[in-house]
Amino acid sequence: MDRPANNQIHGSARLYRTHWSCNIVTLYTSDSENEMLETRNDLEPITEYLNSQSTTSLNDFDQPSTNKLLSPERTEEIHKALSKMIAMNQMPLSFCSSPGFKYFMNVVDPNYKPCSAESVKNRLKLLTSDIRQLIKKELNEVTNVSCTTDCWTSISQDSYITIICHTIDQHWKPKSYTLTTHEVNERHHTAVNLAHHLKKSLIEWEIEKKISSIVTDNAANVINAVSQLELNDNMEKSGLTCAAHSLQLAVNKTLLDDEIQSVLTKSSKIVCHFKHSSISMKSLEKTQQQLNLPKLTLLQYYRNITASNIAQKLEITESEWLIIEKLLVLLKSLQALTTLFCGELESYVSMVRPLMHKIVTSHYEHGIDDDNMTERFKNTISYQLTTRFELTWKDIITARHVASFLDPRYKDMDHESVKAREIIRSHVLQLIESVAPTIKNPSDTEESDLKMSNVLSFIYKDHTNSTNDASTQFTEYLSEPQLRFDLNPLEWWRTREEKYPAIATIAKKYFAIPSTSASSEKCFSTAGNIVNPKKVAFFLKM
Repeated sequence: MDRPANNQIHGSARLYRTHWSCNIVTLYTSDSENEMLETRNDLEPITEYLNSQSTTSLNDFDQPSTNKLLSPERTEEIHKALSKMIAMNQMPLSFCSSPGFKYFMNVVDPNYKPCSAESVKNRLKLLTSDIRQLIKKELNEVTNVSCTTDCWTSISQDSYITIICHTIDQHWKPKSYTLTTHEVNERHHTAVNLAHHLKKSLIEWEIEKKISSIVTDNAANVINAVSQLELNDNMEKSGLTCAAHSLQLAVNKTLLDDEIQSVLTKSSKIVCHFKHSSISMKSLEKTQQQLNLPKLTLLQYYRNITASNIAQKLEITESEWLIIEKLLVLLKSLQALTTLFCGELESYVSMVRPLMHKIVTSHYEHGIDDDNMTERFKNTISYQLTTRFELTWKDIITARHVASFLDPRYKDMDHESVKAREIIRSHVLQLIESVAPTIKNPSDTEESDLKMSNVLSFIYKDHTNSTNDASTQFTEYLSEPQLRFDLNPLEWWRTREEKYPAIATIAKKYFAIPSTSASSEKCFSTAGNIVNPKKVAFFLKM
């Protein structure tokens, strides 16, 4: 889905929580991940030149200088720290030759000569290469990965694509890596062009055979591009559009109600009026502070600031206030659901169907006190959610169905019909049987490699000891009590992986699938902040 933006983007390589990217110079990371950047300890000092283009030199500042030469080791240490700071804080390369930085370093260490922009750029290239190798190493250790992708068009009509990879590591921790944000040279975002870029990037990262799914928004070109990919036989291609985007489309359709639109139009004009009138805005803020009144009730107090004819058109009536108050209540559950789906690392595709069913049946059931507007809203939103998320069983098993069954919070599948439950369970059993023979039983391990707990389990033939028998694992999994909705399903699986090794293998695949493509969209939001007339990011051809 194309999105306009104020700033042109040339990409962003980033480390954010567990989000790593390595195709662009500019990076950033949290303090806990600084050690991931310390990967070039064997660098030879690179020749540095003081940027002569600055109009202010070190001599312009009244700071002492000992004229001592720093050791090569110390010089390189500062160079690397400077490069890391530029990457982490998304700063322009010209910062290293700016008067402010020269002044700062003259105070910190007068003997240090700042790097040239080219020198910093070279270090960032090496840093990018190192991070790329770290990501490849981690991806090499997992069996399945899922991806999210999105497209973006800058204000100058330059087109870009981003791909983010998601997986569950051996400790059952969710991780994601921004693999690429690069320009799409073709004029249009056609399905053929996007499919080409997707496949090329996945092959470059050597994960094309591990892709279990690609989550996209609802744009037809992106959906068609994914459908054209033939990467492996295990790739899921149904039920994987962005849940947050589908939810937004459902809300937009519901808000087209004439009565609601009238109120929304007037409210928008009010917002625009105060946004474009600094006098009105300052008066509003002042009165809010003095009277501690809610923003929604303050318009009447500004007729001395706003012309009376404009104020009369903008003033909201009592009945319109009632509609707004009702809308706030009706939309609250959808806002909460959107927030949940757009979580960084804890939004699994397994949540989509159960939560949508809960929203429709528990939050939009009809009440005896519902007025006409409320009743229309509930009817429309229920229909939209049921249709867009295919909550009615249609004899088609999607990734969302399988993932929900493998989530211990929803394994009983109360949100599905009885017929659907039986078909989904039968399908999952086939998946388990297909992987069970390849799972190594810990009881077959040599005695010297066994931990005491496994030895005792083997001697006593404890039923918790893992087995390669798929039907036994499946039956015991069904008998497990359903996990409470607010507990961590990955922690549950971590403690039971040995008991259900075949099911756990399948569960890892589906838990790696996010419910939305929000991470890809966030990447563009971050990258859009990097590039402006004073900040130039350098795109690296890997």
